Amino acid sequence: MSEFLTARLRQKQDQHKPIVSITAYDYFTALIAREADVDFVLVGDSLGNVVQGAKTTVPVTLEQAIYHTRLVCAHFPAERVVLDMPFGTFKLEAHETVHNAVHAFKESGCGGVKFEGANHENIFATRKLVDAGVPVLGHIGLQPQRVHTEGGYRMQGKTPAQAEQIMTEARALEDAGAFAVVLECVVPELAERITAALKIPTIGIGCGPSTDGQIIVMHDILGMLPGKAPSFARQYAQLFEEAVRATAAYAEDVRQGRFPVVGTPKPARIYGSD
Repeated sequence: MSEFLTARLRQKQDQHKPIVSITAYDYFTALIAREADVDFVLVGDSLGNVVQGAKTTVPVTLEQAIYHTRLVCAHFPAERVVLDMPFGTFKLEAHETVHNAVHAFKESGCGGVKFEGANHENIFATRKLVDAGVPVLGHIGLQPQRVHTEGGYRMQGKTPAQAEQIMTEARALEDAGAFAVVLECVVPELAERITAALKIPTIGIGCGPSTDGQIIVMHDILGMLPGKAPSFARQYAQLFEEAVRATAAYAEDVRQGRFPVVGTPKPARIYGSD
């Protein structure tokens, strides 16, 4: 199967095989994604939450996104890595969006970019980027970068007017050349309608099972942080609790004189010596 992102996703869609995606941000998470053989990785602006510990994704900068994407591209097939454009780098003026996205694409070595929303400027920028050879992943429904103006994280498409607007945005992104579209927290019935209406794949998060694929934040499904994960993120492990337990056991062994193990230690290798 092709390593190039758009071809791989098109093939999976044609074969009616679910598309698997997950976030990654560094060497460790890229290795996990690679070993699980996911179809593509998103270096999400969620790094603001799960890596930097911020309350929202807003503080993430473009250079930080590029830095983390480089790390992931070094350990996961770069053609299948998507860089999530941070707040303030798009949607203002189309030419700025294009400039920032081309810069991020070139500097990170990734296989595509993603930005939230489908206003006039984003649609125009999508066309320009696709024409220039930069694959674009759309993102509609809940837009985490708009959490302040939206007043929180809420399901989208509940009213007929909202549903019509989201459907219009999905069609516009397809017409502009986006290779796929993320639907976040869109009511399942609408997500199913959009999936049936579009020729490009839909990637759902918090939208139910009817989309062409699913994406999730790795930290949420692995329990890598304390606290509750989103209701739509099934947890397959509790790594934070296990890591705390292991580290506490190490600390206690040091305090009780049980670490390091008593015996004749091997001489430490000094790097740079003969």
